[in-house]
Amino acid sequence: MNYKITDHTADLGVEFYGKTLAGLFENSAISLSEIIFDKMMNVSEGREIVFNFTSDNIEVNYIDFLREILYNINQNYYYFYKCKVSFLSEISISTKCQYSQFKKDDIKNEIKAVTYHDCAIKSKVIDGNKIYYAKVTFDI
Repeated sequence: MNYKITDHTADLGVEFYGKTLAGLFENSAISLSEIIFDKMMNVSEGREIVFNFTSDNIEVNYIDFLREILYNINQNYYYFYKCKVSFLSEISISTKCQYSQFKKDDIKNEIKAVTYHDCAIKSKVIDGNKIYYAKVTFDI
């Protein structure tokens, strides 16, 4: 699993996972689509959208990336099913994400915003393997 819903008092807490830092970004876009649409959707060949972000640090780029993904899900009803990081540094990221477009009625869980509250990107070792994870709080 690429994500886990965590306990949070009033909002939605999620931990996203990736084998690499790039994989964390890629899995987060796809997982956010699954959470909002409440399942893996059957996709037809879709379109591609490019996201580029530059800021002071990776966490800000991560939040900006998630905000752009969320915007496109909520406003355009895009379901992101594949995402590939083409460039990643401490201050910049470039991604290409593939999506299919659905209807508003297909959205099952409304998420209003991505917050900076408790946002952190970290790594840990599980069973001898290093993974990256990010804790994110969403306003619902």
